Amino acid sequence: MGIDDRDYVRERRRREAAARLGSASWIDAKGRLKHSGLWIDPKESRATRRGTTTARARFAVHPAQKWILMLSILATLIPFYGKAQRKGWIPDFEAAQPFPETGSVTVAGNLVGFVSKSSLTIAASAANAVVQLYQPDNRHALSIYVGANERVEVPVPSGTYRVRLIEGQKWHGPKRFFGPNTSYETVAALMKFEPGAGHIIDLHRRPDGNLKTRLMVTGPEPL
Repeated sequence: MGIDDRDYVRERRRREAAARLGSASWIDAKGRLKHSGLWIDPKESRATRRGTTTARARFAVHPAQKWILMLSILATLIPFYGKAQRKGWIPDFEAAQPFPETGSVTVAGNLVGFVSKSSLTIAASAANAVVQLYQPDNRHALSIYVGANERVEVPVPSGTYRVRLIEGQKWHGPKRFFGPNTSYETVAALMKFEPGAGHIIDLHRRPDGNLKTRLMVTGPEPL
């Protein structure tokens, strides 16, 4: 196409755009039309007879929305990760050791000879469980072993404790617990054991459960 032909096409485009608008007060060298105080490019926009143009809407994502989305994803993934550990879904190629007998207890040295005045009943789910009682200053007091789908009641000394839950399938001993499938949680609130009374902990998860726990980032301390 020659220069004359290009000029002809450009001029024809200007005339067609002017005809669509009714009248244009100015046409610049780029083919833009000034109509009712608005600059309009006939190649990219459509104009109404009133001189308004249509444009694509642009939506900006607020930074807070990204954080809300990330927190929502974490709120879903964290419970699923704990469930995967309790079910033994994470690969573990090490041979398992026999899990301790249900009702057996590991007692801290400073509690030897303690007088039992309270009790703790534990109902395990489909995973083996080690329920630990810690002093409020994070000193270990008791660790109670409960086999999968079993229930046991054990005596405990009266006092206030922080309760921690360790669950899994393949037992690797009191130092590594359940290996990569060690689910480790702590009960959110301290539990007080009154003399002559006790608590019942049911490890079967359900929506209406009233024992609030949180996932521990670090693994349990070796016994």
